[in-house]
Amino acid sequence: MCGIVGYSGSQNAKNIVMDGLRTLEYRGYDSAGVALGGDKIAVYKTAGRVNALEAMLPSGGAYHTAIGHTRWATHGKPNAVNAHPHLSYDKQIAVVHNGVLEKCAELRRELSDRGVICVSETDSEILAHLLALEGGDMLEAVRRVGDRAKGSATFLAIRAGDPAVYVYRKGASMLVASGEGGSFAASDGLALARYVGEATVLEDGEYARITHDVCAIFKNGVQIFKAPTPLRVSPPRECACHMRAEIDEIPAALKRTYLSVRDALDDELTNRVKRAKRVVLAGCGTAFHACRYGKILLEQSAGVCAEAVAASEADGGAPVDGNTLAIFITQSGETADTLLAMKRCAEMGAYTVAVTNVEGSSAAYQADKTLFLDAGAEVAVAATKSYCCQLLALYMLVRRVSGNEMRADELKMLKDSVCECLEKCALFEKRMLTDKLFLVGRGQDLVTAKEGALKLKEITYRQAEAYAAGELKHGPIALIDSESTVIALATREEYLPRMRATVSELRSRGAYTVGLSSAGDLGADRSVFLPKLEDAVLQPILSVLPLQELALCSSLCLGLDPDKPRNLAKSVTVI
Repeated sequence: MCGIVGYSGSQNAKNIVMDGLRTLEYRGYDSAGVALGGDKIAVYKTAGRVNALEAMLPSGGAYHTAIGHTRWATHGKPNAVNAHPHLSYDKQIAVVHNGVLEKCAELRRELSDRGVICVSETDSEILAHLLALEGGDMLEAVRRVGDRAKGSATFLAIRAGDPAVYVYRKGASMLVASGEGGSFAASDGLALARYVGEATVLEDGEYARITHDVCAIFKNGVQIFKAPTPLRVSPPRECACHMRAEIDEIPAALKRTYLSVRDALDDELTNRVKRAKRVVLAGCGTAFHACRYGKILLEQSAGVCAEAVAASEADGGAPVDGNTLAIFITQSGETADTLLAMKRCAEMGAYTVAVTNVEGSSAAYQADKTLFLDAGAEVAVAATKSYCCQLLALYMLVRRVSGNEMRADELKMLKDSVCECLEKCALFEKRMLTDKLFLVGRGQDLVTAKEGALKLKEITYRQAEAYAAGELKHGPIALIDSESTVIALATREEYLPRMRATVSELRSRGAYTVGLSSAGDLGADRSVFLPKLEDAVLQPILSVLPLQELALCSSLCLGLDPDKPRNLAKSVTVI
């Protein structure tokens, strides 16, 4: 969501910024634009994809300063007027912004009173006008406007005739870096990985001025010096379908997660989990499903009282205090709802743990402890390998808390079973392309069912609903008829008798049923049997794979782009 890239230096700024925007396409966006610096600022922007923007740009020209942006609409329709960059009223300043400003109506009235009328529907344009009205020293203007802004206001700005790019961070990620012949700024380290090996993560309230030879960082009017962090990311490779590639990478990703989390787990974290009166797990979307799995693990395998909450609703849950350990799961480490929930829990005294796939992310900096997944870059919007790695990280944590750490031979068995599952456990058939697709399960299988239904919604735009098997007869079974297709999951033998009864109830009402099981035959119209692991608690890593494959195959059969589904963003950086 809202990718930002900036460059100042001796190289071709236009090419570098466009390369960064192409890299950040995976974040999800609906319009794009660049501002090229010089005596006059040239702005090019359009609704649609980066390749449409590229076609608009001048083929020649020596540009050494530029900023670029991919926008996911929050204020105003996705069109060229609302796309970034935004020019100030005097056309001397251009701004790209990530976040949502608060009290926009008041700011617009203030600008109107001073004779400035906004031409777009966005909140971001306000920043450009405020900077121009400040006048004087540009760095000080950036500080004053950034400090004044309410809400999330991470932005880049350039000024006509000035070779520098100005950077301010509040509420959304921003990194700055120096490389050979220039300096860089970006909202995501992937955009920098081709050019530098390390970058400095700005924190809220910090700002910077970057030029071809200087990357100066400030806070409260004083220059500060921060050590850069190695960028342990690689630019995503070109491929026809990133989601396909990322599912195929799951075995290797699980090994990297195992090694990374094994090294990060220590006695302090283990003892804190044991001592905690309550463990809260919070995340959004797929990460929330990982939280639900973690709750089951903690309670059933470690005897720890746990609660899983959607991070966007975390402020409405039970009280949090110094006896609470809070685990926050976010693939990108930049999910705004999750970061806000983490901040609130920390303010109330909780010990915070981040489970993230991005080492230098805001979540990693904000948390007391981080479990780094090291799953590798995930480009497709729909999470696949990162979800499996989140489950493994939680499983490893609970095993250590239980005094029985996961062994290397268990990892090998898991990897081999994943490979077997990907090869043999196909679910797709044409009748799955229906708006009456249901998934049912119990316990940990209900979590998998919900994740499978989410994947189908995300990339096929078809209705798919997941229900607790035992709850069907309390209402949802009224939806079942001969047009319905139901996938029933069973990965624990104790679930088998009641799941068989559920399948029988569904078949008697005309539904076409498919059993996805490692526990035994469910008596469904069709059965897909999963490899069986030594520990059934780990089976959800396997059972989710055929559902990910089903969503992918369905999306492709419908002629859709599974990597870039409509309306969605990979990293949701607004509340």
